Amino acid sequence: MSICIETHHLSKRFPVTKQYRELILHPFRKSYITVLSDVSIKIRKGELYGLLGPNGAGKTTLIKILCALIYPCSGTAYLNGMDITKQGDKIKKKIGYVLSDERSFYWRLTGRQNLKFFATLNNINGRDAEERINHLLEFLDFGTNADKLFRDYSTGMRRKLAIARGLINRPEIIFMDEPTSGLDPMIAQKIRKLIKEKLVRKEKKTVIFATHNLHEAEELCDSIAVIHKGKIKTEGNLEQIKLGSNASRSYFIGLKNFEHSVLKSIQDLEIVKKVKPIPLKSISDAFQIEIELMNRNGNEHRLLQDMLDLGCNISFFYEKQTSLEDLFPKIIGEE
Repeated sequence: MSICIETHHLSKRFPVTKQYRELILHPFRKSYITVLSDVSIKIRKGELYGLLGPNGAGKTTLIKILCALIYPCSGTAYLNGMDITKQGDKIKKKIGYVLSDERSFYWRLTGRQNLKFFATLNNINGRDAEERINHLLEFLDFGTNADKLFRDYSTGMRRKLAIARGLINRPEIIFMDEPTSGLDPMIAQKIRKLIKEKLVRKEKKTVIFATHNLHEAEELCDSIAVIHKGKIKTEGNLEQIKLGSNASRSYFIGLKNFEHSVLKSIQDLEIVKKVKPIPLKSISDAFQIEIELMNRNGNEHRLLQDMLDLGCNISFFYEKQTSLEDLFPKIIGEE
């Protein structure tokens, strides 16, 4: 799969607004805040790429740079081989930008009328505009809602209209800045399904999806970049991120006729980091433990053999699935 977006050592800083006292004492001193620092990423064509990080991490600034809305202070970025600092006008014709902000729509116009207005702003008029709008309204399942006033839309319908607006120029690359923020779980799930199944799988669009929701990123994205305080902490698919974080493996193990004295012997095993007992109340003669190993070097066979040598009667043995929520504090260095 070819690379459609790549950045090389992007950095961005903004001037800090001075307080009145600072203006008087140091009128010519300039202060800056660094929002992005040495950001290098690669995004493949046709993938759903997640920018994951807390609010204020730099996600929106990075998206604005890639959309050629602002320039970086240093570094370079390319979209389909085009330099963002030199070919911004061409880039803007190839991309769509979806915001969660609803203030840019006209509340006294219908959804269809809003789309017609934004089509005109993109120099799309006449029959071409009408065909594109009808296609989008059908594609996004608007039905009769297309001719209702925007002010009467539910929050979910407003987000769908924002997606339609981002697609009006038939972009190859779509940037989405927290499009499910503030939605109730059911509506958010429908929006995520629409993005993944229709935009990415069916339409083969490249989608860059900024979010601070760990579960959303894990469920939705093919690849993820974790950004924190303006720096990329890790990048890749979930398995690559697990390996890169050097997270230890944990296992759930069921035991029959268990004697508590064996717990200390298990804890003393060389490869075991921690043992946590979990009583199974529904089965009187069964017991469950969670064992965390020292590393991810595939020591499960050795663990199993060591426990059998200790006389353990094992009824089940399976690996605990590590989630982004488990890894995130370690990735950003704030465990």
